[in-house]
Amino acid sequence: MDTPTTVTVLTSEFLNDVGGSRVLDATKYVAGVGEARIPGGEDRTTIRGFETGGRRVDGFNTAGRGNYDHGAIGRVEVVKGPDALLHPSGTPGGTVNLVTKKPQFTFGGSAKLQLGEYNTNRAEVDVTGPINDSFAYRAVVAYQDSTGYIDGYRRDSLLFTPSLTWRLAPQTNLTLRYEYYHFKDANIVGIPTDPSVGTRGAFKVLQGVPRNFNPTYGRDYEFDREEWNQAMLLFTSTLTDRLSVRVAGRVAEGRNPQSDLRIRMSYLLPVPAGWTPVNPLTGEYVPGVLFDPNPPYTATIPEPALDPNLGLIGTEQTTDRRYRDVQNDWSYIVEADSLKSTTLLGFAYAYSSRNSDRAQRFAPSINILTETRPSGTPVVGPINSQRRLQESRYQVYLTEQLELFDKRVVISGGVSHVTFNALSGDKLSAAKTPPNPAVAGQMFPGSGSKATYNYGVVVKPLSSLSLYYGHTENAVPVADFEQVGAGIAPTFSAGEQDEFGIKGSFLDGRIIASIAYYEISQSGYEVFNPGNFANPPPPTLLPSLYLSREARGWEYQVTGSITPSLSVIASYTDTTNRDPNGNLLGGAAEELASGYIRYEFVRGSLRGLALAVGAVYSGERAIENVAGLTPASTPANPIPIRSSGFLPAHTLVDFTLSYTRANWSYSLTVANALDKDYIAAPDARTLINVGTPRNIYGSATWKF
Repeated sequence: MDTPTTVTVLTSEFLNDVGGSRVLDATKYVAGVGEARIPGGEDRTTIRGFETGGRRVDGFNTAGRGNYDHGAIGRVEVVKGPDALLHPSGTPGGTVNLVTKKPQFTFGGSAKLQLGEYNTNRAEVDVTGPINDSFAYRAVVAYQDSTGYIDGYRRDSLLFTPSLTWRLAPQTNLTLRYEYYHFKDANIVGIPTDPSVGTRGAFKVLQGVPRNFNPTYGRDYEFDREEWNQAMLLFTSTLTDRLSVRVAGRVAEGRNPQSDLRIRMSYLLPVPAGWTPVNPLTGEYVPGVLFDPNPPYTATIPEPALDPNLGLIGTEQTTDRRYRDVQNDWSYIVEADSLKSTTLLGFAYAYSSRNSDRAQRFAPSINILTETRPSGTPVVGPINSQRRLQESRYQVYLTEQLELFDKRVVISGGVSHVTFNALSGDKLSAAKTPPNPAVAGQMFPGSGSKATYNYGVVVKPLSSLSLYYGHTENAVPVADFEQVGAGIAPTFSAGEQDEFGIKGSFLDGRIIASIAYYEISQSGYEVFNPGNFANPPPPTLLPSLYLSREARGWEYQVTGSITPSLSVIASYTDTTNRDPNGNLLGGAAEELASGYIRYEFVRGSLRGLALAVGAVYSGERAIENVAGLTPASTPANPIPIRSSGFLPAHTLVDFTLSYTRANWSYSLTVANALDKDYIAAPDARTLINVGTPRNIYGSATWKF
């Protein structure tokens, strides 16, 4: 109620209620949060239309290939907008921060077993308690071994995270936490598009191809894998009634082997060079027709039929990562009769390195009319890329918050300054000019500094009603310093947001409702070059494209307990999120809605029985990112290239029946209860992740 931004916290109870195997299974009920690309890895979501990558755990970023195991999560914080203070490396749309479970000085724990058809078979144990008056421990073990709907998909993961808290004084704690995480799943190739689908049509699977199509050798050949060892420290202390301090640190090392194959579609008959289904005069993808790329751009020929033999080409890559992080924050509070001042001063240091070795991978083509697996064996070429990245980042910030007139007015403002020094390059790259003289395997240095600002005001005409305005910014260094030096990429990807809103607290604080309007701009947004999906593909990957984009929209959310038995969370988002050419970005819906309602019997013979229903609506989404203009464009009449298709809107409904008796609780969930055929996530026309059909799973939990 007192913050000039939108913040939502999802409790451990809510996470247990919704179940699932991904963080998105819970955050999808938060306004503005939706599915992104690559649902099998990286914990990707879209927040206010901006895609997040990697994960943030206890305030530290990790770039991993897998989805994080939710067994270690105590709560989830969703902070909307760019926030250089709390989450300096987040996307402009917002950040999902996973807060891990901490040791408790009261003995307790749980053991849980979950079984189901798709992506749900798992077991986890969580135990905590005191060693003595000064020390408490906690240990979480979670293991998942499950198959998915897509043919050949399988995930196995193991999380082991012990932690120890030392209570040095009544208000001073030191917590040490170790984490081992192993994750492996199949790398999904995707599914080919029906050639009759164009810019104005909804995506359809190629006729005769099963929806769980996956033309690969299986998980042992096409996979995403990660293995992490991390040690974390958290020190908090209230030194005086005015001064408190927090120190957090992390040391982490991980390895991410990855192997994939991608579908390459071609025509049965040769076509003239440059002729494509993209109309140069409109930029739209028109099925059944190929257009002349030469003036006057009006000639056409019929589009040949697709060859049923799909080419398969991909990569094998191993990435080693290291992180070293320190964060130090100080808070000083001064209070008077009608005034309260809170001053925050912070410093952070982050070091990261990434070494990636990549080789091309080839497989025999597969005839989709007669085969479900490629014949023969894949061939892996020699390592043709050894990319290296090292970066040291320093951040200092100062912010002030004033509470006036008995907290009826709250004014805040602050500044954050980030400085970085880094280098990146490919050790196997050919000599290039510049630099001069040309040097093979050149490492390109990068450095920069930038200040970002935040400010806001909250006015409370009633203690239960807040009117607010907030401005937030962030700046993240762009990692490819060769492109920065060549003028292709900016030094920073910068985001700015202005947000206005109303928050209300009702029913003695049991219900929180909010309405927010926001405008976000981002410069230096990196997208995968769509030219890499050409047929045939380029001999070497084309560099990424860096775009600017804007988003604006409305969010409505209601959260809370209407009665001791009835709780609800509901949201609706209506946004416009486009690149400078007016294109939707791949996988981001502009309209989202969700609702989750749970009723629990709290007395009588049915005491402990609960029924929950959740529904999530996702609007139309573009199949892929597109960029550039058609050859018919002129300075006076630019013609942007449009997406080659869209995913239709869909609504998914989940039901959960649960029962708690003494120390035992049981639940039965029917996910996608209406058995809706839908596309979970797109990446390109031939890289589509099909959604899971109706999925029934149950769990039993013993608490002690």
